[in-house]
Amino acid sequence: MTNTKIPGFDRAEVLAPLVIGIAGHLDIREEDRQRLEDKVKAIFLGLHKDYGATPLIIVSALAEGADRLAAEVALSARVGVRLVVPLPMPVDLYEMDFDRVSVLETPTATVVVERNSRDEFRALLDRAAAAAVLKLATGNTLESIAEPGPARDLQYEAVGKYIARQSQILIALWDGVESNLVGGTSSVVRFQAEGVPGAETCELEAPEGFPVYHILTPRRKNPYPLGKALELRKLYPAVFEQNDAKAEKYYGKMFARLNEFNKYVADPDSDLAEGIAKSRRYLLQDMPQDELPDGMGAALNRYAVADALAIRFQQYLLRAQINLHVLTFVVFVSFLLFVDLPSIPFGLFELPEHCIWFLIFSAIGLAALLELMASSRKLALDTQHEDYRAMAEGLRVKFFWKLAGIEDQVAEHYLGKQRSELDWIRNGFRGWNVAEAGQNDEKVESLPAEEQRDRLGFARKYWIDNQQAYFKTAAERNLKYHDNFERFGKYCIFAVGLLGLFLIIGRLSNSLELFCGSKYLYSFSLAAIGLEALLAAAAISHHFDNRLAYGEHAKQYQRMASLFARGSELLQKFLDGRDYETARVCVKKVGNEALTENGDWVLLRRERPLEVPHP
Repeated sequence: MTNTKIPGFDRAEVLAPLVIGIAGHLDIREEDRQRLEDKVKAIFLGLHKDYGATPLIIVSALAEGADRLAAEVALSARVGVRLVVPLPMPVDLYEMDFDRVSVLETPTATVVVERNSRDEFRALLDRAAAAAVLKLATGNTLESIAEPGPARDLQYEAVGKYIARQSQILIALWDGVESNLVGGTSSVVRFQAEGVPGAETCELEAPEGFPVYHILTPRRKNPYPLGKALELRKLYPAVFEQNDAKAEKYYGKMFARLNEFNKYVADPDSDLAEGIAKSRRYLLQDMPQDELPDGMGAALNRYAVADALAIRFQQYLLRAQINLHVLTFVVFVSFLLFVDLPSIPFGLFELPEHCIWFLIFSAIGLAALLELMASSRKLALDTQHEDYRAMAEGLRVKFFWKLAGIEDQVAEHYLGKQRSELDWIRNGFRGWNVAEAGQNDEKVESLPAEEQRDRLGFARKYWIDNQQAYFKTAAERNLKYHDNFERFGKYCIFAVGLLGLFLIIGRLSNSLELFCGSKYLYSFSLAAIGLEALLAAAAISHHFDNRLAYGEHAKQYQRMASLFARGSELLQKFLDGRDYETARVCVKKVGNEALTENGDWVLLRRERPLEVPHP
């Protein structure tokens, strides 16, 4: 690939990062610090080596001990790590936990060292790419968290949940002791491996868990933890049933897919660059990009990359499907000619019976067929298009939700049925959410009424109306293709009936010599070959129609066209009535329907993988 510049395109903000959370003890022993730093650094260097195109983000609350140690190591590792700091409470209240006097333990003595912990905290906070203060837990007030106690502990639990919810990997500098402390290290480890429980008491969908890189860490309170001190051990969610090899493969594939996406972003070829620009124009239509509100450019460009990749792999997949079906027909007919075609004279030249060239041609076609299947599977053509289309549709909804002021995260509403296959996409969304922490905090509701109306009107025109027109056209197109293939199959069966009747009459008539003479012998064989070839053509065309699911898509698209038309009508009604809050609810519902439809589309396509048709 050649590095191609794309106007108005910031690669850094489009790359999907790998997010590493940090949890650990406050009372790390000084004699262990250097070895802990080496262990943590090795983790970051290993991730950078394996996923070199993927930026790394470390999420740390910058408490004393493990949080700061890992943050300092990550920032000094020279692999481009960015620091994101979730704060459990406003800085002035948080700093009350940082003592000005620190105890330094050595093997022979205990020394009191003057150290300004607040300055250390502020220095690291200044180096952060982003920082955000979390919302107060239910029932908490600034006054209730000003002193140590249950209310303040809830804020630390909230920051632990945030880190576990946003991180693909958690580095835990932990002594391995389970505790019931609210907001303690063991609870963060549990949230990471088992998933953060939701607000509902009866959630049927189990929360997602992610790996923990556990470094068994002695602490002043527990200097001799059970096990080999400072050993790195990877902990995986219980769903893997302690099968570490299976877990390694699963997460390795997930992170590799993120890295593959980032490679396309970092170094697009000229065709992809042109596709990205075209996808961006498609979403904006006649609106210049510089007229978008602040912070929308990244969302636009992420969508454009995913959409361009989806279109690219859709074209590859369609070509592969056509070639597979054509080659199958050619191989089958060539073999029929080898088996059934009699000797045919052509002047001085005579085509012999069982002509070996037909068999050779069939073998060459079969070899090409097998090679096409092998290369298609190696490139994962039957999943690449679906994955990038799913990502693009999620990013389209995210773009218009963000524009309309809807704070919900797309990943929480998306691809629940495909967790095992498309987790890498939700992880991409998770990384982008972390990268945007603390940015564009202005509430759309606080904007002037005219600007709110403009944003919602933009969503209606450029998204809802546009998608309604797309789904209507797509439904008609898919129905037309489906009808054409069904009609072709019927014509083939009708022709088979005529040829069959011809053969029956020929065999039962009294003038058999008409077909047994040297001049007419091959006509009977050709009729039989034609009958079998037409049956194969009908079967292969039906298989092609089934693989591309034209009929099912037509029904799905008709429903979505109707839904978007209704959404547009309702949204305009709310805009005319200046009921912008309800208008946002309407936009959110349309987005949820779009995400659900795309998830169903992915599931439908997953049930139709690329395969050799059966004539």
